[in-house]
Amino acid sequence: MQVSRFGIGGLLGVTALTLFFAAGTPAMSKDTPQQEKLKPETIEFFESKVRPLLFQKCFGCHGEKQQMGSLRLDSLAHIMKGNSGGPAVVAGKPDNSPLIQVVRYDGKVKMPPAGKLSNEEIATLTQWVEIGAPWPGSKPIDIKATDPTKIDKSSLWSLRPVKKPTVPKVKNKAWATTPIDAFILSKLEQKGLTPSPSLDRRNLLRRVNYDLIGLPPTPEETTAFLNDKAPNAYEKVVDRLLASPQYGERWGRYWLDVARYADTRGYNFVSDPVYHHAYNYRDWVVQAVNEDMPYNLFVKYQLAADLMPLGDDHHNLAALGFLTLGRRFLNDIVLITDDRIDTIGRGLMGLSLACARCHNHKFDPIPQKDYYALYGVLASTREPDPPVIISPKELRDPYEAYLKKLVGDERERDNLTLEQVALQRTKKETLSKAIQNTLQFLREGAIPNDTEFSVLFPAFAEPAKNRINALKKEIAELKKAPPKTPEFAHTVEEQLPAFDPYVFIRGNQNNRGEKTTRRFLTALGGSDTDPYKKGSGRLELAEDITSASNPLTGRVFVNRVWMHHFGNALVRTPGDFGLRGELPTHPELLDYLTARFTEEGWSLKKLHKWILLSNTYKQSSENNPKAFLIDPENRLVWKQNRYRLDFESLRDSLLNASGQMETKIGGASVDVLSAPYTKRRSVYSFIERQNLPGLFRTFDLATPDSSTPQRFRTTVPQQALYMMNSPFMVEMARGMATRPEFSIMTSPEAKVKAAYQLLFQRP
Repeated sequence: MQVSRFGIGGLLGVTALTLFFAAGTPAMSKDTPQQEKLKPETIEFFESKVRPLLFQKCFGCHGEKQQMGSLRLDSLAHIMKGNSGGPAVVAGKPDNSPLIQVVRYDGKVKMPPAGKLSNEEIATLTQWVEIGAPWPGSKPIDIKATDPTKIDKSSLWSLRPVKKPTVPKVKNKAWATTPIDAFILSKLEQKGLTPSPSLDRRNLLRRVNYDLIGLPPTPEETTAFLNDKAPNAYEKVVDRLLASPQYGERWGRYWLDVARYADTRGYNFVSDPVYHHAYNYRDWVVQAVNEDMPYNLFVKYQLAADLMPLGDDHHNLAALGFLTLGRRFLNDIVLITDDRIDTIGRGLMGLSLACARCHNHKFDPIPQKDYYALYGVLASTREPDPPVIISPKELRDPYEAYLKKLVGDERERDNLTLEQVALQRTKKETLSKAIQNTLQFLREGAIPNDTEFSVLFPAFAEPAKNRINALKKEIAELKKAPPKTPEFAHTVEEQLPAFDPYVFIRGNQNNRGEKTTRRFLTALGGSDTDPYKKGSGRLELAEDITSASNPLTGRVFVNRVWMHHFGNALVRTPGDFGLRGELPTHPELLDYLTARFTEEGWSLKKLHKWILLSNTYKQSSENNPKAFLIDPENRLVWKQNRYRLDFESLRDSLLNASGQMETKIGGASVDVLSAPYTKRRSVYSFIERQNLPGLFRTFDLATPDSSTPQRFRTTVPQQALYMMNSPFMVEMARGMATRPEFSIMTSPEAKVKAAYQLLFQRP
């Protein structure tokens, strides 16, 4: 199971592996994996994680050309055939699977023999077996779906140009007051269905509050809205919420899911595990959303802020956290770059680009050369060390001058010390027992520590002594009164000359294939004859991705915004707009919103208003038996979907009810899980990538390991148990009970009524 040669130890390992398999493993039966219709996320997991791992570590000795131990692992059929002892994998049962047992190094047989897989690699294989050992393409597939060069690009709906369709005519014109309503109603009328009644004003206010700021309205806001009889009363509420600084905290968190944000590097033993300035990226996202930065500019900054005009204020450099704050894979640049390509592909364009790392994409029009064209762009960058200062000039300049002076003085002091140490080494006959011993223990060119320095210093020349003492005094004075520390960010910069890309045959960087150029995807207009010419090409890539002529970027973003307002997206695979993804339920509506979104300045706040002011959004979530029989999944949007609050809204609502929630915007990440409990909003949680806390997993927080287009929604006992038993809940309940407005009430009935108004905005 190793690409490199085995040698004697490897042959012994193969023999042992053969005996191990022969010792008795379950034969193919009910445990054989079911490979019928795989979910897009399952396919993506296999193609981006499992297949590359099997290729790199296993196929060399258990592949097409040789099968040591009579074992072949390069297809599902061969894995399930195994060898004389039975299958290599028991689907769903990693502990019973010989493949997993040998890579764990648990018994006598240890594979690969040249060295144990990393914990992360073992976990990947274990997870693959746990979910049934899926192997996409295990059934015959049409050649058109396996060879990107033979796919008719026009056959993939998401690659067709966005054209603004005509708003359809409908019968119920009184209900279809917006274009969105007309598109939705048109499909309902075709099925003989009618939309659900509008939600009552009290609950509509609660819905839109949670949607836009992640918090319930106050009793005062509820009363004011119920008493406002103006025709635009609801629109005024929407405008007020969009102008709230809490809006950026709510919608910025959605973007952090896409950007796989975390405050740590993940599995890592070779460098500092913490991203100390990651929060500046989070704060940049929140600010950009609050300012309604055009989405195309929002994306460009995150890919190439260092190559764009910045002026005196460099805070936009923090946007580059989109590239830099991913996993670090023990600083393996190939895997780091792969993660960035995957985040750009699925996060921005709904394409599983990482599936083309080892071979042409099995389903979408993405040749392997396209992957390495982007690899060349991203590999032509580096991360500045130390991190870059992003504060305004008036804060940046004094700090940089201070550092320059401090570092210069320290360097001069050290250089003088080294000169004097070198001088003493030439005077050995005149030196005392003590100085000679100290010199002997010093490495050549090493700066003495404090103890060594005190021994050597008396032997220094007087001018050097005086200068060193003066420098030490200057340094001490500088450190006494440093200027205000500015903010820093994890960024990238050009690494020139740029990397000339070539295909890694089967994903192995040591196995060169044909050359390619740094350029955009061929399916979207890129070609080897039209390469990027400006440095790495990263700015040109950003411009191509955010071009209005790119049909994917706008569609993907509009689809996600719709998803967050309705619970389901128009394309129900928001991270996959390829052939294995779902078709849009309302393609004309998606294109109408996308065209309008790009035409009117890529404004997220405008997009919100178009959706929130529609009667489609205002529908109740009550069931309609007739509609349910025809459309049980509510794909036609005949009602609003009901779904529970996410973790952030749940926790923030509890803080809000207790009267203790802090309203400060931005700042360093905080631990929200340990007592004494912080009162900051949940968006400011410290996210530990390697060991994501159990509570976050219980409430379906997005995994920071990769770009998350949509969170899971589960209902499990642990959620209810947390609400009943956690010390945090007890503290929040006590806080609510001691709110000043409750303390002055003497009647239990009055307190109960006030509590219902506070918590649920109703009697």
